[in-house]
Amino acid sequence: MNCGWRLHAGRLPDGITWAIKSIQNAEHNCVRLETNNPMVNVKWAARVLMEDIRANNDVPAKALNQLLFSRDLGSKWHRVLCTELENMLCWRYMGVMMCPIAIPTYCEVLKNLNPGSVANYAWNLPSHPERPLGFSSIFIAFKEVVDWVFTGCRSLVGVNGAHLKANYGGVLLSAVALDANNEIVPFAWGIVAGEDEEAWNFFLWHLKNVLKDGGRGDEWCIISDRQKGIQNVIADLWPKVDRRYCCKHLSKNFKRKFPGPLIPSSFWKACDAYSFFTFEKAMKQLHKANPLSLVWLSKIEEQSTWSKHAFQPRVKSDVNKCNFVESFNATLGIDRCRSVLTLLEGVRRVTMVRMATRRQVCEHWDRDDICPNIINRLQVLSSDSRTCIPYLSGDGEYEVVDDKSMLPAIPDREQWPESSLPAIEPPAFKRGVGRPPKNRRREEEEQRKCKRSNTVKCGICKEFGHNSQTCKGGLTSKEHGKKMKKKGGSSQP
Repeated sequence: MNCGWRLHAGRLPDGITWAIKSIQNAEHNCVRLETNNPMVNVKWAARVLMEDIRANNDVPAKALNQLLFSRDLGSKWHRVLCTELENMLCWRYMGVMMCPIAIPTYCEVLKNLNPGSVANYAWNLPSHPERPLGFSSIFIAFKEVVDWVFTGCRSLVGVNGAHLKANYGGVLLSAVALDANNEIVPFAWGIVAGEDEEAWNFFLWHLKNVLKDGGRGDEWCIISDRQKGIQNVIADLWPKVDRRYCCKHLSKNFKRKFPGPLIPSSFWKACDAYSFFTFEKAMKQLHKANPLSLVWLSKIEEQSTWSKHAFQPRVKSDVNKCNFVESFNATLGIDRCRSVLTLLEGVRRVTMVRMATRRQVCEHWDRDDICPNIINRLQVLSSDSRTCIPYLSGDGEYEVVDDKSMLPAIPDREQWPESSLPAIEPPAFKRGVGRPPKNRRREEEEQRKCKRSNTVKCGICKEFGHNSQTCKGGLTSKEHGKKMKKKGGSSQP
């Protein structure tokens, strides 16, 4: 009321735009200028700043407010908006606005630049009660990376989810393989609303279609945990695929059910057992500790899903944990806290740099048949088995003979064969007089064992064998003569 500034405006026939008719006293004489206009909402600001968001989808909220404040609308009366949004409000909705703006175009660009790649997205139905036509999920798999998996990776594929930290929320689902050098290869990823059966059905359906054209059929092996709906989806959607369960997740549930120091160690012995005998021995230890632990393990399904001795040899991998998938999630870093499009570009960039770097490193390898990491493992195994001689027995079977010229090793007592010979009793117990001696009897001329060292030198007589507190004036002439005879010298001083 105390300010003489006045503005007269009228709404145009379109019902949206306002035209300024006149301005009186262009300079304010009030305390301050209010820049937070409650009529400026997110949708209006997004329409004004549409081109700026498309040019840089990771623009900070402060920069957006500066652009909004200085935006020139071309009006002859007032060319600058001079209005702002709250930074938190602008940053919170920017990721949500980017989904309908860029996700469809982004998928089309990926498929045009990378023929044969898969980039599919989904949205809510128009009849959705909360958010009609809202972004739901997306799946991306580049053909170059998938071909890399077909030609240079093992048949083991790990799938796992990582929760996103942005205000949009959601979960990043990823599929990671291991190449011939035991390094991770992320080849498929997607963003879903939550880690439930519907989300896993969307992701695994696309993953199955991507892997079915690789020439391996159902020879793939999927390793994951047993929670959050993935088990039921794989059983219904992909029943013939080989399954493995992450022993790290099983161990957490196992410790919670059966606490104690002995039971978890025996559980890992059973998981990492390469032979049935070692596996059976670990299971007997679990039975002695708690018989109910075997009942819990029997409900996990077959032993081939969690113990190494029963894994399928055609997979060419003994991995029983999902650590390699979680290590890929850790490489995303700050991108997990940003918008959907920024996260997808971050994953693509990490995969692109990984492929280019490995291609350059491979050009300088000395051998082209075995990778360096495998060579190091073979060198360790060769060093451990350098005294063993293999004799071919059959198709892939060998008889290994230890050529060490030494006593043979005795197996564990539990592996001894049963004998029909009579049990031998111990001899009669003989009890002597006094405490049984432990030290051997020494000869008369042999030096007695004592705690005092012979190198102690007396400070008075300068002789060895005693100190100044026990000195008796030095050695006599007779003792000095015996000492010199032992040294081979003359007894005369």
